[in-house]
Amino acid sequence: MEMIDPLDLYGLKRAFARTNDLRDLVRETADPAFLVRARRALLPLPIVDRPPRVDNPLTPKPHPRPARALAGKRVAVVASGGGGACVSLVGVARAFEEAGIEPVGLTAASGGAIWGSMWAAGMSAYDMADFSLRWRPEDYIDIQWRHLPRFALAALRGFTGLAKGAAIEQLFEERMPGLPVGETRFPITTIAYNMDLGRVEYLGTRRTPELTIGELVRIAIALPVFIEAVPVHDHLLVDGGIIELFPAQPVLEEGGYDHVFGLNFMLPPQFEPQDITGWQRHRLGILRASRQLEQGYHLEFAQRAKRRLGDALTIVDPVDYRELRGVSFYDLFIDRSHWPRLIRQGYEAATRALDPFRARPRAERGHPRGLRTGVGTSY
Repeated sequence: MEMIDPLDLYGLKRAFARTNDLRDLVRETADPAFLVRARRALLPLPIVDRPPRVDNPLTPKPHPRPARALAGKRVAVVASGGGGACVSLVGVARAFEEAGIEPVGLTAASGGAIWGSMWAAGMSAYDMADFSLRWRPEDYIDIQWRHLPRFALAALRGFTGLAKGAAIEQLFEERMPGLPVGETRFPITTIAYNMDLGRVEYLGTRRTPELTIGELVRIAIALPVFIEAVPVHDHLLVDGGIIELFPAQPVLEEGGYDHVFGLNFMLPPQFEPQDITGWQRHRLGILRASRQLEQGYHLEFAQRAKRRLGDALTIVDPVDYRELRGVSFYDLFIDRSHWPRLIRQGYEAATRALDPFRARPRAERGHPRGLRTGVGTSY
C-alpha cells in the first residue's frame, strides 16, 4: 500500500476523496440491480439485453401558462453539469414553452450540453424527451474494450479515455445531419478544458460556429479517463465541467440580459453549502468534511456568479444533489428508467421558478398540466 506523506496535504485530500468514492461504490454494488445495469451498459448482449420501453412523460403540446413579466425580455439560461440528471432540462424546456419564453442564449457544461444543445437546435421538449428516451446505453456509451490490451502494452501511450465518445456524436448526427452550431435556433456556448495548454475554452455558436452539434456534445461530455479527449485545432479538449460546473462566465461577459435562469443539477440547493459544523466530533467526520471540500471550488465559482448576477438570477434546483454521489452519478446516466422522473422534476422545479413572473394571482393558478397522466405520476 502506498504511504502518504503527512505533509502532502493535497495527497491527503485525494486519499479522503478516494475513500468516499470507495464507500459509495460498496453501497451501490451491494445492489444486484445496479450490477446488472452496469453489465448491460458496458457489455451488452444482443439477444439477452432487449432495451425496456421508457414512456415519454410529456404531452405532445404544451399548455400555455404565460410568464407575462418576461414577455419581450432577453432571458439567458446557464445549465450546470450533472451527467444523466441533466435530462431534467427537458422538463425545464417544457415549462419555458408553457411560459411562452425562448432563451436568447444558453451556456452549458457536461451533461447540460447534451439536452441544452437539443433545445438550442430548435427541438421541442416533447421531441427532446422522445429522442433521448429511445436511446440504449450502447448508443451513447462506446467502451473500446479491444483496444485496452494495446494501451496496457504501450504503457498507456495514446490512451485518453475508456470510451471513444463517437457514439453520442453519431446519435446527434443522425438526428441533425451536419447541423453546425453556428446555425442553431438560439446561441449555445459550452465550456471545455484544453488539456494540452491547461486552460478553459468556450465553444459554440459565436466562437466555433463550424463545429457540428454532435461534435460540441462529444467534447462537452469527454470526462477525463472515462471518455476520450477530442482533438480540435491541434489540441485535445475535454469536459470543462471538471473546472467550472456552473459556467456563467460567458453570460457575465456578454451582459445585456434582463434575467438569467441557472439550472443547478449537481450542487447544493441555491448554491448554499451544507453547514457541517462539529464534523470533527463525529466518527469518520473527516470523510464528510472531505466531501464538502471536493465541491468547494465549484461552489465558490457558482456563488461568485450568483453575487454578480444578483436579483437578475433565478436558480432552479430540479435534482437532489445527493443522488449524484459516487457511482450513482454514472448509474443515472446508464439507467434511463430514472429519466421520466427527472424530466418531471425539471418541469415542476422550473414551473415553480416561473410562477413569480406570471400575471395571475397565486390563488388562481391551476395544477401543472404539461405532463401526461398515468405515466408513473399522480397527475
